[in-house]
Amino acid sequence: MAPLVHLVLFGPKRLGPGDTTRTVQRFTLWERFCHVATVAAFLTLGITGFIAVIVQQSPLRGWLWVIHIVVAPVFVLGLCGVLVTWARNARFASYDIEWAWKFGGYLWGEKHAPADRFNGGQKAYFWTVGLLGLVSLVSGLGRFVPVFDGPSQELLYQVHRYSALLFVMAAIVHLYLGTLTNPGTLGAMLTGKVSRSWAEAHHPIWWKRIRETVEGKGDQSRD
Repeated sequence: MAPLVHLVLFGPKRLGPGDTTRTVQRFTLWERFCHVATVAAFLTLGITGFIAVIVQQSPLRGWLWVIHIVVAPVFVLGLCGVLVTWARNARFASYDIEWAWKFGGYLWGEKHAPADRFNGGQKAYFWTVGLLGLVSLVSGLGRFVPVFDGPSQELLYQVHRYSALLFVMAAIVHLYLGTLTNPGTLGAMLTGKVSRSWAEAHHPIWWKRIRETVEGKGDQSRD
């Protein structure tokens, strides 16, 4: 509901005039593969989990349990790939304080705040889902290998449920900000490229660092 209210009140953030015809590489094939694999596995886990909780109103069982268990390793490997690949880019810096103070312009519609390859919000999301993924993994393994007694198993079940729920809520906000609020962001993950105007507007520190290299390639950056 909150993303919908924000969209109605403030709308998407459009780019001003600039170089929208030439593109720059933002994500490698490996980065996109890890991200897409993780998202696909995450959606499968979320769907099977919610069917069990909402429709069956019971812990996973039958084919839902089988699918959940088979897909879980894919999610873990994909998430590990994402965390290892982007950990360096997700380190917080002093300019992230300004981003947080302005809330990245998301709330009040201000200009985009300073941001490197990832902005302050993306960094916070990165470490949050890393923590929630770890909690979900440990609690899920505890459920899969029942070495604890009944009350402990129930505690693990509840931890797994609510950590997964928080993960889904964070992912919904992340999806909203990466699609409706900031046009071009989803395309960056699918194609690996963004326009130079998009790079300068959303991640000015990152764009400044790579601009000389990109501009040196001349027309090679054209689609």
